[in-house]
Amino acid sequence: MIPHDRLILLAACLGLFMSFIEVTAAISTLRALQVDMAVAPADLSWVSSTYTLVVAACVLSGGALGERFGRRRVFLTGAVLLAAGSLVVATAGAYPQVLVGRGISGLGGALVLPTSLAVITTTFFVDLPRMLRYIAIWVSVSGVGLAVGPLLGGLLLEWSSWRAVYLVNTPLAVVTVLVTLRAVPESKVPGRPLDLAGQLWAVLGLSTLVYGIAVGGRSGYDDPVVVAVLAVAAVSLTALVLTERRTAAPMLDVRMMRNARYTAALCVAAAALFVFVGVVFLEVLFLQRVRDFGPLGTGLRLLPAMLAFVAATATAQRLAGRVRAGRLLAGGSLLTTVAALVLLRQQADGGYAVTAVGLVLVGLGSGLVVAPSTAAAFEVVEGARMGAASSAVTAFRQVGSVLATAVLGAVLAVRFLGALPDRLAAHHLPAPVVAQVTAVARGGGSSSGRSTPPIADSVREAFTAGVHSSLWVVAGVAFVAAVLASALLAGRRPAVD
Repeated sequence: MIPHDRLILLAACLGLFMSFIEVTAAISTLRALQVDMAVAPADLSWVSSTYTLVVAACVLSGGALGERFGRRRVFLTGAVLLAAGSLVVATAGAYPQVLVGRGISGLGGALVLPTSLAVITTTFFVDLPRMLRYIAIWVSVSGVGLAVGPLLGGLLLEWSSWRAVYLVNTPLAVVTVLVTLRAVPESKVPGRPLDLAGQLWAVLGLSTLVYGIAVGGRSGYDDPVVVAVLAVAAVSLTALVLTERRTAAPMLDVRMMRNARYTAALCVAAAALFVFVGVVFLEVLFLQRVRDFGPLGTGLRLLPAMLAFVAATATAQRLAGRVRAGRLLAGGSLLTTVAALVLLRQQADGGYAVTAVGLVLVGLGSGLVVAPSTAAAFEVVEGARMGAASSAVTAFRQVGSVLATAVLGAVLAVRFLGALPDRLAAHHLPAPVVAQVTAVARGGGSSSGRSTPPIADSVREAFTAGVHSSLWVVAGVAFVAAVLASALLAGRRPAVD
């Protein structure tokens, strides 16, 4: 019989797995869904973006609602919503229903992600070594979910249709609910106010930020609508900071961020998932759209990242207490920087060896960063503030993962659309053909459905250029994280007062 504490950990990990498998499993369905529902290429990205957009907008509120109404209750609600949204997608008769379902799942993910960690921290806070060990296991599940998503999606697409991919969370939700009801105690903060103003500004600011970045990548950042949306994001996020500074019981305690070490820990936590999710996201697109691998072949080729991530997380767990978390963060971030630079050597007509090496390095580096980022935050706060610190780290991680798909997708789109005309012209295609193909790529114009080898080669080359530009962003983010961790977290300093 499984010990009670292991059941609590199992429940938290199942919820996290459900949340993260939604990210990459959906990507594996895009081609099949596009054909089945005749979705325009410009609209297809919203299948994955809608989920991440809602998660980003509501993840801060999810933690606050858990404290106010009960972490177990909110966690259970999130697990049910994840499954319900997936069922809506699986039974969709039209594309708008797919987006509605993805939004419902996103709301579920926003409730599950912060409360699943809170279940661990509030249950085991009296035993700090065990709590940190369980957090490391919990974090490793995120990597498993991200890497297993394409593999599981590919298997189901081989055996069935894209709809089957969205049924995976239904049995998982049943098991999660049963284990949670059996083992997880209810916990809440008595008298915790809802901080409605903070939640309003967080939802508005994060949703408009992600939306503006994503749409700007396709429409251009000089588009009046994009400019207006990003302006709303800037105003809303500024209002969030000002509101949380004045609130007695804030949803996000920005006053703790006056400590540079604590802020650095949050930024490195965000960068860790930005890098790992970003690389998985880019490699799924590269392997499918440039190398022409199917969903199953793509999932198999991503396994080195998953295995390396789990191995590095276990190593970081064994090193906890002997090596400062900040040093692990610095070393891991530097390793992911190298990984991104290695992946820049991928070419449209190249082999898999470079990809495999890069994926192993990014898995190893991310595994040394993601779990220890929570420990790094705990090292610079007093015991009474650990709850607020764990909620903030979770929120920053998830915002980082959401910004990865938004920012890197936008960079890829801008570079791809900018490079495509030159690649087409380099293959000596006539100007009318260049104009037509470029218009189709931008989401306008009509396609005859025929693609000649020069056109296909041009598209692959332009897409590879877009992936390379995005990998430069990944390398930059990872390097900045390495510098922050090395400068501010590797040494022993006073805690937040």
